[in-house]
This record gives sequence, C-alpha cells and structure tokens, in this order.
Amino acid sequence: MQRVDIHNHTRKSNIRLADALPTPEQLIDRAIELGLGGIAITDHETLSAHPKANQYAAKILESHPDFKVILGDEIYLVDERPCDKHYHYILLAKDSIGHKQLRILSSLAWLNSYNRKGLERVDTLKADLEEIVMSDPGHLIASTACIGGEIGSNVLSMTMAEKTGNKEDAAAAHTNIVNFILWNKKLFGDDFYLEVQPGVSKEQIIVNQRILSIAQCFDVKMIASSDTHYLKKEDRYVHKAFLNSKEGEREVDAFYQDAYLHSNEEMIEKFALSGFDSLFVEKMFENTMEIYNKIENFSLFHTQQIPKINVKDY
Repeated sequence: MQRVDIHNHTRKSNIRLADALPTPEQLIDRAIELGLGGIAITDHETLSAHPKANQYAAKILESHPDFKVILGDEIYLVDERPCDKHYHYILLAKDSIGHKQLRILSSLAWLNSYNRKGLERVDTLKADLEEIVMSDPGHLIASTACIGGEIGSNVLSMTMAEKTGNKEDAAAAHTNIVNFILWNKKLFGDDFYLEVQPGVSKEQIIVNQRILSIAQCFDVKMIASSDTHYLKKEDRYVHKAFLNSKEGEREVDAFYQDAYLHSNEEMIEKFALSGFDSLFVEKMFENTMEIYNKIENFSLFHTQQIPKINVKDY
C-alpha cells in the first residue's frame, strides 16, 4: 500500500528555533527509499526550502516519474494578534495558484510578526486565511497537524477537564472543536483532513483515539503523517543533541521521540497502540493518496521578469 507523507520538516525550519536536521534533498531521497509515493515539505512558517525541493523534484523526474514533491507550510493559526496560543496547522499547495496563496499568507505572517515571551511570533490570522482562500477557492489542502494544533490541544484540554470533573472547561473545549471543524469544512470542503501521528506517548494516543470519533461524527477523512524532524529512528540522539545545543529549555524527549520519517510497517505497528488495526491504517494511507492525486506538478522557476513602467516624458 503506497502513501504520501504530508507533514515533514527540513533544516529550513530552524529559521527561528532549532528544530530539524534533514536537507530537502535528504528528505526526498529517504521517502523514495521507503517506497513512498510522495513527500510534502512543511517547514515551520517558512517557504525557503521550496526552491531547492522543487528543483530537486525536476531533477529526479526521469528516474522517479510518479514521485511527487508537495510544497506546503506549517503555519501558526490564531484568532487574533498578539496571542499566547499559536496552533499548528498544515497547508499544501495543489497548484501554482495555491503556492501563490501560501506566499501571500507567509508574507502577511512575517510582516505582522511580533515578540512574545522572548520568541518572534509569525502567526496567521484565521481572518486572513479565510480571505485568501475564499478569494479563489480550491487551490489549498488543509490538515490539523500535530497535537500542537487546535484539535489536538482542545482534545487534551477536554480530556483533562473530564478527568477532574470540570464540566465547564470540558464543554468549552468541545465547543472549540466543533466550531473549528465546521469552519474548516466550510472553507476547504473535501480538501480538509484530520491528521494523526504514530507517536507512542500517552498524549498522542489520546488525541488519535478522540480524532477517530471526531472524524466519524463529522464525516472527515483521516490521514497519517510522520511529522518528520530527522530521517531515521537511529538519528534521534543526534537530533536531541542538536536541540540541546541552543540556549533555553526545550522538550527533547517525549515530543520528538517519534519524529522521524516512518515506513508503512512502523506506522501500522505504532498505530496499534491507539487501537487502529492494519486495515484502518491502510485506509488512512489511501486517503493520503487521494491528496497525491489532487497535487499538480508545477515549477517555481521562470525567466527573469522586468516590469514595464510608463515614465512621463518631461
């Protein structure tokens, strides 16, 4: 069963904070080695790996004509600026128009960046995303990202509130989840997917199980992703040393212990801990191939374009 992995980071994600090890070329080569049908580049609010990834995709086209390199972005989605809750969210360009929309959104995020708790924040307003998408819909694919996304965060908040008997907080988190799903369905339709990951942490398993219920309730397709920050399981301690090489406290174990590009077999094995059987995991793989079929091959490169301006004859 072939699949596409839609959530992966290159070293370009390190633009603000030490985060990932692979180059775009290394990530693409590893995906091909594992037999994937494609790989998405979704660095943390930066599109700077896209030219190299797009160029390398053209280079390997003859030897791997069916392999697709998808260009995307993991943005920080917020209701307002400034904000203390910066929800992770994945956007993928289906075509050149979608990529232009990514560039506009990324530019808006950086132009409106601000410092919060010692870190530069580059958030995307939901209002901006809605405006750009609705101005020319059908060119972007969205997914809910990791447990740092709005769904994952609210699922964990709701679970904690339920355990402590806090009905008010549980109801608030439930309402947030419902509103967010409905907003996405309105904005993206069938181009919106619920994302789960093969992490084995207690929190990840809780999120995976709850997302299954959400998917069934709202009839939204689920996809599996690796959230790659390093290439192989064996690279974990190199990645840990890399994270610790920078100043400041970082969570380097539980969050990143499974953040490598998984094979199908590893995904099936780990998702069993969430109660997903192999047939269900393969269905999620099939859903990623639906994304594959929506992606057009396009080039970011073109001849130099010099704008012509009429100058007044004095």
